[in-house]
Amino acid sequence: MREVLTLQFGENANYVGAHFWSLQSAYAAGDCVHELFAERSKQPAVPRALVFDAAGSFGALPLEHELQSAGTDQLDEDRGLWAGPTQVHRQPLHKQPRAGASVRFWSDIAPVQYAPHALHAVSGVEFGNSLGEMNSFVEGARVFAGNDARDDALEGSFRVLAEQCDRMQGFHVLADAFGGFAGYAAGFVGRLRDEYPKAPVLLYNVGRTQTVGKLGTAQLADMAVAAAVNAESVSMSVPLFAPRPDPELKSHVDIASGDFNQISAFMAANVAQWSHCLHSGQRLLDEIVAQVTQQGYYPLAETLLAPGLRVPAVGSDDSRAKLAAADRLVGRSFVACSDADVGGISATMGQLVADRGTGFSSLVSDRYPASACLSDPQPARLPRSFPRIFQTPGQKDSGPSAKETEQLPVAGMLCTSTASLCYIQQLHGAVHCEQSRLFKEYERESVREYQSTLDRAIDKYSPQR
Repeated sequence: MREVLTLQFGENANYVGAHFWSLQSAYAAGDCVHELFAERSKQPAVPRALVFDAAGSFGALPLEHELQSAGTDQLDEDRGLWAGPTQVHRQPLHKQPRAGASVRFWSDIAPVQYAPHALHAVSGVEFGNSLGEMNSFVEGARVFAGNDARDDALEGSFRVLAEQCDRMQGFHVLADAFGGFAGYAAGFVGRLRDEYPKAPVLLYNVGRTQTVGKLGTAQLADMAVAAAVNAESVSMSVPLFAPRPDPELKSHVDIASGDFNQISAFMAANVAQWSHCLHSGQRLLDEIVAQVTQQGYYPLAETLLAPGLRVPAVGSDDSRAKLAAADRLVGRSFVACSDADVGGISATMGQLVADRGTGFSSLVSDRYPASACLSDPQPARLPRSFPRIFQTPGQKDSGPSAKETEQLPVAGMLCTSTASLCYIQQLHGAVHCEQSRLFKEYERESVREYQSTLDRAIDKYSPQR
């Protein structure tokens, strides 16, 4: 087996992670996908994952200490130092909502069962700011450094998870793009790189409901620092943000503005498109990274998705017509998880096409090498709990389906292109003024290093003259 470990940091990332595991469970349909799930004796398989979030963000999922203390009221009384009468009052846990109810926590999305030691509540009380919060990258990095110094981050639950693997491929990381958990994740990934210097690390930077162009100054500054710090540790980084509103997309993608449950579902569908390549045996994680980044030269990639794609019939011998049809489809039917306008397929530097039941790979077979085209005749499976954001071919939206899963043809592109230049320039502009109050907790030399790192990225992604 070639296992992949998944690490999730922060509320935004865990929303995407919950939808992601729901999609993986639908794909498995009762079988264990060993690359992503771990089997247990006489119990359901669980994700090979560690989940980190603030203590109040887990909702209905019981943490380890809650599992151990549940139903021990009499034991608590016996251990008390007070000799008089006592009463124990417990606040009831948030219960899993009924189907169709509003989502309050990411754990409400789907009843995914995690391993007993997979869930980790992170608190900034000991090492965070004076209020015990982690509101910025630097505060999250400080909390991780303190926790790691006290209890080695790669021991305990992580070591148990890693030692269950026969031949580990590498790491999937879902992390908040800004805020405290961006810093916490950067610290953890840095420790991973020290321990596993050759293992590929694929990082998805998860934003919220905004597009990249509408982020605040503090959020952009956090993202810029995270991008610079992760440059030495991450093999490939993929931004995941709300897709730009476009009336032309309403025919096949319908996402309510500001609804992060729906936005995170779209993000998760992108992540699932590439994890499918792993557990279907079509590619290994390091092969995906090498193909898209051109052997590591372009570490920032864009992901695009075309759900419900219908490929028009094109003469098999007319390569120019097929390429023109593919360019039109990329511009009209592929939705990006950022502000990047990738344009046609000829504008990409490194690329991977994943086709699940659409026939799109046949259009680009003459343009791309065989190693860049992955084709599966079986459509993707959407679980019943998945938000109704995709219009399936030949079917109108009529509310939740009675079926356990629903099939959806989908094509995806994972690519590097000069379209990422604007994103990098935005990050660079956020750290341009090193005297800014946003960087008062950083050493001036560190800010200059961040600028230099982003300068080099701009040079790589600038169009060659």
